[in-house]
Amino acid sequence: MNWRIIELSGDIFFNPDFDIFINREVEGFCLSQHTHDFIEISYVEEGSGYHYVEDQMIPIKRGDLFVIPIGTSHVFRPSSQDNQLVIYNCIFRTCLLEQLKSVICESTKLHSLLYGSSPSAKWLQYQDKFDKFLSIMHGMFREYLKKGPRYEFLMMGQLIQVLAMLQRYECDGSMVSTPTNNMDDAIQYINDRFATNLTVQQVAERSFMSPSHFQRLFKKTTGVTFMQYLQNIRVQRCCELLKSTEISIQEAANQVGYQDMKFFHSLFRKKTGVTPREYRRSTPDPEFRMASM
Repeated sequence: MNWRIIELSGDIFFNPDFDIFINREVEGFCLSQHTHDFIEISYVEEGSGYHYVEDQMIPIKRGDLFVIPIGTSHVFRPSSQDNQLVIYNCIFRTCLLEQLKSVICESTKLHSLLYGSSPSAKWLQYQDKFDKFLSIMHGMFREYLKKGPRYEFLMMGQLIQVLAMLQRYECDGSMVSTPTNNMDDAIQYINDRFATNLTVQQVAERSFMSPSHFQRLFKKTTGVTFMQYLQNIRVQRCCELLKSTEISIQEAANQVGYQDMKFFHSLFRKKTGVTPREYRRSTPDPEFRMASM
């Protein structure tokens, strides 16, 4: 199954004479999964939902922070159209990396992600347990909106503060690691075969667990049930097909694993707040959507 991954250019966000941009965005279902030619630091200020990064679906909540480099595809989604998911997105051009070299220690995962030719991870996730990053993000956003005298220097200082604190968080254990138990294989198996007739029994047996034990461990690892995970990833992939191809709605539904169109339409509307047809017609061209990364 193929869909087009959109690449966002920093030229539509950055001022010609300034290489940092920040916004505060209420996320929805319009923007497609995408890569970009800048570095992004995203902070969950409010609500909960999912961060689709590469082929993974990561449950997110208030205080989660991600560093997304060039070449990693991702998109944020609220858990439903009734749940508000608010994200601070701070982005900066790669030309700043040379200036920031003295700030980022070579022994850290952050340095590997931003400067390494073959980093061990495609993104980094942290948990802001005491709202330390929240106040910085809020202050940076306020400076960007007001654009008072010398605001560029204040924002550069705030970016340096964020990067320095991320390394401290890495040292004190506030970095979030991807699961290392046997859920890794199960999640990858689901991601690879979500369009087939998967059952919890089938995946549990493959993981050498009883269905009840698998369900408990799966929810502990992902934050959602097996069925919620499967439905979310199917709807997400269907959104990508509707946006990047001209195939019929029924064919898109069939490609992600749904044959019952009545159930599919009901589920799609429940997850996104609109029908598949409304979604396809109302989705804007990302080049003209300045508000969100």
